[in-house]
Amino acid sequence: MENSNPLISFLRHYGPITTSDNMYDELIQSEIDRHGINPAIQIKPAKLPDVLKNFESTDPKNVILTGTAGDGKTFHCRSVWTHFGGDSERWKAGEKIVTLALPNSSKNLTIVKDLSELTQEEKKILFASLNSALSSESAKEVFLIAANDGQLLASWRDWSDCEAPEAHTTFKIVEDMLVEGKNSDSRLNLSLFNLSSLDASEHFERLVEQILEHPQWQLCENCELMGQGGTSRCPIRINRQRLRGSEGESIFRRRLRHLLRLARANRLHIPIRDLLLLGINILLGDQHPQQTLLTCRTAHNRAQSGDYRLTNPYANVFGVNLPERQRQQYQVFNTLEAFGVGRETDNRFDNLLIYGAYSDSELYKELISEDKQYGALAYKPLLQDYLEGERENTKTFMRALSRQRQRLFFTLPENQNLDPWRLTVYQSSGRFLHFIDGLAQGLDVSRTAETLIRGLNRTFCGMMIDDGTKLYVASSGGDGRGRIASILNYDLSIKKHRRDPYIEFSLGSDEASACLVITDPTLGGIVDSLNLQLTHFEYLVRVANGSLPASFSRQCHEDFLDFKLRLIEKLDRIIGEESSDDEVTLTAITVDSNGRAQDEEIHIRLGQ
Repeated sequence: MENSNPLISFLRHYGPITTSDNMYDELIQSEIDRHGINPAIQIKPAKLPDVLKNFESTDPKNVILTGTAGDGKTFHCRSVWTHFGGDSERWKAGEKIVTLALPNSSKNLTIVKDLSELTQEEKKILFASLNSALSSESAKEVFLIAANDGQLLASWRDWSDCEAPEAHTTFKIVEDMLVEGKNSDSRLNLSLFNLSSLDASEHFERLVEQILEHPQWQLCENCELMGQGGTSRCPIRINRQRLRGSEGESIFRRRLRHLLRLARANRLHIPIRDLLLLGINILLGDQHPQQTLLTCRTAHNRAQSGDYRLTNPYANVFGVNLPERQRQQYQVFNTLEAFGVGRETDNRFDNLLIYGAYSDSELYKELISEDKQYGALAYKPLLQDYLEGERENTKTFMRALSRQRQRLFFTLPENQNLDPWRLTVYQSSGRFLHFIDGLAQGLDVSRTAETLIRGLNRTFCGMMIDDGTKLYVASSGGDGRGRIASILNYDLSIKKHRRDPYIEFSLGSDEASACLVITDPTLGGIVDSLNLQLTHFEYLVRVANGSLPASFSRQCHEDFLDFKLRLIEKLDRIIGEESSDDEVTLTAITVDSNGRAQDEEIHIRLGQ
């Protein structure tokens, strides 16, 4: 008989459906009780131990939690409220501001659930009290405030502009803390935690593990779709197994984590709420026009008809089961779609997908034919019509081809000669991840470093320089933005030096990107630095491999030229030679036929 698992009904509330207001922390608790979900699916609030420790102390600080919607700000606040004995029913009552007494200090804790819900008058009263609490450790009241970054600064600025200068000074300190990513400042009795700075790939892994291994999946055992040995024809169970993988390893999940790491390296933040939505959509996404998420009943119908193309988990990653307007409402789908998986390709992949079935290709059999739900059976009939000259359904075939590229990206084993990152806009992503991991672990990354320096040299000079052991900082005699920069200002080695400035790469402060650092050993400090996002890395690798400097990204080209001009100015102040009244010495740089840089000094005498 047809089975219905309450876990599936509950998970749907986290997905991209019109009733997804239930995803908000205040409302999801009732759904947990109604469906009997035990244990609840949740991430331990990242900063909760620090916040609790603070308010348990005899001298607590004020705490502000910032971040975008869905980062867990309200979850943190509710956890603090219940930890210190707050009534859960009162919390659910919808009060904007609640207060309780702290046990180890003589202070009251005021919790503001969401700053954006307060009226202008309520904000004025709040900021007046908060300003006093921040300025004095002896204040009888401390605050825990949840706020969006922009909302916090805009409201605080508006209030402080109408107050005494001291109030505006306090606002500026908080603004600088947010911009610089600082948690504290000695001038204020405040701890500031930005929940948007946390690692989305780690959060996704914790969430998806709880979803996939939830004990209530056992309620599916009596379903008629279950087969021998735990196999199932149910698309929900099939998609769950794709994410689980075999023997504790899932290529699908690993590639998803990589995409989330790369998004972070490009400074694209995905809230926890969207990560949970992503996991649910992969499992339950359905491309039927009237329904975006599977139920147990519709999963049964898909299995009976064998129509698995509608439940493709690799396409669900990008929200293709949703209408475009609805899909664009979710940050996670916009971010993942930007990688171009399915749209990007190369000849090796398309030759395999289009001609492999007719050339007895073992690789085609292994990678495409053996996937009984989402491989050849969902694709080959359209391919056959296309090759036989049928053009009426070309768009349908192209969509199917795109789905196969997406599936290959998430399933291609590491040991294959095919590089899955060739199916994305950022084709050097695999190399980028190895570079970041190498910097984090102190491994030898010199080969990649030389490639990046070669790309920088070609950008800085506008010439096809092949040298990656020195950085040639050149200008065109004007503002340095000329297409060809043939006046050499400085050359910097990538090897550490005792006296001269040198260039090196380090792990960025976000631990997700790299940082290009110019160090002067004589001054014992950094001359300048530049964070290399994924887009910057891809740009430099492409230029190093022969692309024109502005062809991949004009913005990247401008970023590096700005850095070059800034670097010249700083090096001039540190090591620039004093000018002579009667002679000017310039160093011209050219490139020989082998790509080697050649420099020649030119002396120009100054007449009267």
